[in-house]
Amino acid sequence: MARKQDRFSKSASAQVVVNGHTIKLAHPSDRAEIERVVSVIDRKIADDDWRPFASKEAAVQRWSELKGLRAAVLRAKGLI
Repeated sequence: MARKQDRFSKSASAQVVVNGHTIKLAHPSDRAEIERVVSVIDRKIADDDWRPFASKEAAVQRWSELKGLRAAVLRAKGLI
């Protein structure tokens, strides 16, 4: 007899929590991309280094035009 799977096991692996906000993953490889984006944004905030943009506002404005994972991380971080 096949083992019954937990109905939450699949959905739990298909999402990432950033700052208490859940980001749903379209593909398993999205997890690594989200972790990369979070580390880049955290580093830019900590160092107050927004190159190649002139300021934090300019960087956030440009990034907010993007769709997908980067925008989801910016929303989770409260930047947009």
